Amino acid sequence: MEQKKMEQQLCEAYDRYADSIFRHCYYRVGDRERAKDLTQDAFLKTWRYMREGGDVANLKAFLYRTATNIVIDEWRKPATASLDELQEQYGFDPPSPDERLPLQLDGADALQMVHHLDDRSRAIVIMRYVDGMPVKEIAELTGETENAVSVRLHRALKRLRTLLV
Repeated sequence: MEQKKMEQQLCEAYDRYADSIFRHCYYRVGDRERAKDLTQDAFLKTWRYMREGGDVANLKAFLYRTATNIVIDEWRKPATASLDELQEQYGFDPPSPDERLPLQLDGADALQMVHHLDDRSRAIVIMRYVDGMPVKEIAELTGETENAVSVRLHRALKRLRTLLV
């Protein structure tokens, strides 16, 4: 592919998909700055792949797959945090069930609950309800059938409902 055309294609993709790729990363790592870095990494890796002659049939799907792989690599890194940071961020005493209003979740609570799901279910829930993707598109991105995605969504939502009670 010609360099200028490739640059234009990637710039247009950045304008169109950067926000959704950022949300995709943010809801997986939970850190705004880290999600920004991972988003940039996804576009950079895509640029390098295309520059080396790699063929990208569906740029949006390729970017999501690249971002997902980068997030997985991030999870594999050993986590380091001081006890002071953990106490400051989470505290030691979680709120009792009586203190929580289960039907009035804020973003942090919802994010924490979603992290109780397995990786694949969490990814599908985020793609569907945060990124606003239709089931068909999620199926294409994950390589699963639409039916499998729908079943996984149903089971994940059922699991989240049990966590609310």
